[in-house]
Amino acid sequence: MSEAESSSAAAKSSGSIALQATAAGDGWRDSVLVLVMVLAPIGLAVIALAIGLSARATWQIAHRVSVELPAPASIRLYALLSYAIGSWIAVGLAWLWSTCREMRRDVFVFRRLTLPALTASIVGFMIAMFGVPIVTHSLTHVTGGRSQEVRFMDFHDARSVAIVVFLLVVTTPVSEEILYRGLLAAWLRRAGWRDSTILLLGSLIFAANHIIPAGFVWGVAMVLLGVILFALRLRYDSLSPAWLAHALFNAQLTLFYPLIVWLAPASYPLIAWLAPSF
Repeated sequence: MSEAESSSAAAKSSGSIALQATAAGDGWRDSVLVLVMVLAPIGLAVIALAIGLSARATWQIAHRVSVELPAPASIRLYALLSYAIGSWIAVGLAWLWSTCREMRRDVFVFRRLTLPALTASIVGFMIAMFGVPIVTHSLTHVTGGRSQEVRFMDFHDARSVAIVVFLLVVTTPVSEEILYRGLLAAWLRRAGWRDSTILLLGSLIFAANHIIPAGFVWGVAMVLLGVILFALRLRYDSLSPAWLAHALFNAQLTLFYPLIVWLAPASYPLIAWLAPSF
């Protein structure tokens, strides 16, 4: 090989190494960005809530009204609305990012529910409905503590009903499926991760993101729900089965159980066991 050919080969080799290094660097940056988008709703909710409370205080000062914080129940509703806003912002960012990476179809992969997928969704919901209370009660017994008490519903307040339904039955199942089972799963698959690893890692991240708003015990119990939802998404290569199971699970906490207790108060002990956050 001549000296010129050797120099050319060396230059090509150096260029290939440089391209690989650049791709690896871009891969790590994209991985961090994906994780940030997946976890963004809580952070964005905190920012939105702070802006809202600051604007309220500013209005009170401008009108020479004594500055007072809203009642705890009102703050809880504002926090729910802020989470909804943060969730849809994160979904919008996921749409833009996945479009630039030519991954939008893999991220927003809602397909028509087939009979096997529909059956699997209902079975997954039933497992979560009974399995999550068992996990929470077992963890509570082991740790000697209690999961965080969160009263989701007040049937005497139409505004609360509308906000909670909008957040937990409409917004959360759609946005979390897109972010966790869509964006995160699609990116990890593109990065070469096996489905079993995606299911385990994704479920842990999903559960960890519930610890702050719902407490440690309830957050850990969400690993079970995460496993069910990731399994449905990976098995049927669609977000629709996981979305349905997720929506049913949230609805039974925010609508079915409170409605039963409202109509049949004597059933409260059983409902309190099945839904410890109610």
